[in-house]
Amino acid sequence: MNKSKFSYSNRTKSIVIGMMIFLILYVTSSFSDIIYENPLYEGGFWIAILGWMISMYFDGKANKNKKL
Repeated sequence: MNKSKFSYSNRTKSIVIGMMIFLILYVTSSFSDIIYENPLYEGGFWIAILGWMISMYFDGKANKNKKL
């Protein structure tokens, strides 16, 4: 079996899951009346994006150190 080229940390996986939750809440609140629009949804999404980028940076640094 071929191992994937990408290996993500649990930190990155949990941040991406949180980002998807905020995205679903934001889109649902924008286009329907099921839940009310809340700026925390959009803010949480953008904070999760920044966290994801930082986490991916640290994952890349960890992978470089393993190869040396």
